[in-house]
Amino acid sequence: KELTATDLGVHATQSALAQIPGIEKEIDHVIFGNVIQTSKDAAYLARHISLRVGIPISVPAVTTNRLCGSGFEAIEDGIRRLRLKEASVVLVGGTENMSQSPYVLRNARFGHKFGNTELEDSLMTGLFDTFAQMPMAITAENLAAHYGIDRITCDTFAFNSQRKAWSATESKALSAEIAPVTLTERGKIKEISIDEHIRKDASLESLQKLRPVFKTDGVIT
Repeated sequence: KELTATDLGVHATQSALAQIPGIEKEIDHVIFGNVIQTSKDAAYLARHISLRVGIPISVPAVTTNRLCGSGFEAIEDGIRRLRLKEASVVLVGGTENMSQSPYVLRNARFGHKFGNTELEDSLMTGLFDTFAQMPMAITAENLAAHYGIDRITCDTFAFNSQRKAWSATESKALSAEIAPVTLTERGKIKEISIDEHIRKDASLESLQKLRPVFKTDGVIT
């Protein structure tokens, strides 16, 4: 959570480029997906990643947003540029740090009169669709109701997902695709190489004890 989305993008990119020495000199375009622009340099995200990893200043960069599909969109855009012969090598990726989503003070630029005002949680508002007047999680609840997906089905799927994730982690099946992040925390060196969401001791019984979060009789915990 201490590293910006740009920092994380740089870290992943450096690890990828290290696998093909000198490739940064061959890159013709840089495209990065990013949804919630959470840091001070977020408007320059793709450009800063490009410059910080040593890609020539003459190479253009663009940050794209297709919400949860932004990283995939970066890949699609890169493919199009290759097929249209607009580029021969394209660096693409996706990066996010939702933990750094700031609180916003609307209209402060023009001054507030006497009385209280309100801080807005940009993470909460970012996950709420004002056109549909619906938070993202309720969309999932509505789909569950529409397709008859009950709580036990969700919990069973979640349990199997946790089990597969832990199995892959323990066997280091994905280690070649993970670039550990090293941080200094309270004077101690800390390496982060495992997703904290993975629960080694997850069980179907423990999942069933969790309370629904968004609806009283919902399926999402």
